[in-house]
Amino acid sequence: MRLSLIFAFRYVFSKKKTNAINIISGITALAFAVGAAAMIIVLSALNGFENTLTGLFTSFDPALKIETVKGKTFTIDSAKFEQLKKLEGVSDIAQVLEDNAVLKYGESQEIAIIKGVSDNYNRVTQIDCTLVEGSFKLGNSSINGGVFGYELASKLGLNINNTVGFVTIYVPKKGEFENLNPEQNLTIERLLPTGSFFVQEEIDSRYVLVSLPFASSLLGYKNELSALEISVKPNFKISKIKDDLSKSLGNKFIIKDQYQQKESIYKIFKSEKIATFAILSFILLIAAFNMAGALTMLIIEKEKDISILKSMGATNQTIKSVFMLSGLVISIVGSLIGILIGGIIGWLQIKYGLLGIENSVVDAYPMALKPMDFIFVFTISMIIGLVNAWIPIRKL
Repeated sequence: MRLSLIFAFRYVFSKKKTNAINIISGITALAFAVGAAAMIIVLSALNGFENTLTGLFTSFDPALKIETVKGKTFTIDSAKFEQLKKLEGVSDIAQVLEDNAVLKYGESQEIAIIKGVSDNYNRVTQIDCTLVEGSFKLGNSSINGGVFGYELASKLGLNINNTVGFVTIYVPKKGEFENLNPEQNLTIERLLPTGSFFVQEEIDSRYVLVSLPFASSLLGYKNELSALEISVKPNFKISKIKDDLSKSLGNKFIIKDQYQQKESIYKIFKSEKIATFAILSFILLIAAFNMAGALTMLIIEKEKDISILKSMGATNQTIKSVFMLSGLVISIVGSLIGILIGGIIGWLQIKYGLLGIENSVVDAYPMALKPMDFIFVFTISMIIGLVNAWIPIRKL
């Protein structure tokens, strides 16, 4: 193997009688370099966007969320609630009640989700970090305040600084309906916008945060809740706390971590990354077919060397390994150069934000370099290199 590797290096890097072989070999190495660099850059960009959105989600979504298996709401007695708060690793628990409502501001009208939260909600989540206008104030005994999603506020045309610009909320009353006077079937309340938050379009276009007592009164509930949202102390395993909660609550409740709360979005990111990796790998495979031509010409040029090696006792397998290693050397050199270039570009973007984004939550395109991506790119490049090298030497 060592002798085969020596011959392979000499065949790849020495000047050939036919200059076209050097050119094709260089083009093949360049194809591997460009392909590997593109993979690293694109995968790092996807990682960056995933991390950015995940960071935004974690500011709105709690570490753990408890919901009922059946129905929309549930009740929990104070003794059980205090028991949950005392579980090891649990930092705080916020009570949540949410349902749909119709909002009207001036001539604008939108369907939204009213999310009533307890006073400690901003300690369970990082909602304060997402505010783009106003402050996180849910009103007092005389005025009901609400914090709106940024997209929803824009659709309604809200002016957060207008202290007399109330939003009217319409919610169907529970029970029998009055056919003669439809307005008697609705609960109508007014809400003063106190701030707006920016998380993600799906959330920003639908949610309004209000106080829990106001939501209970508006939606016609007493002690019912939609969920319990839990923050976790640092250095505690989410899975361990999740198991403890399951044991305490039984099978009538489901406990979701942050991945499960946004499972569909995380799956989309994962599938996009896999699809991107597959497409770029296929492009690299096509671009690397030059290697087959380069090795074919190299074999023709080295026919005399092959005869000499055979007369010296070299087996067919040894000769095949020489040319197989030649193709592998080309792919390794090109891949390493590409990975290095891709890594440098990614690092420069992270460090200096060379490519910016206007009117966005981030100033520059986010990127995140992950070691596993480098390993995957190098591995797939080696596999493609071996496949392309095997084509011309399989009948040697």
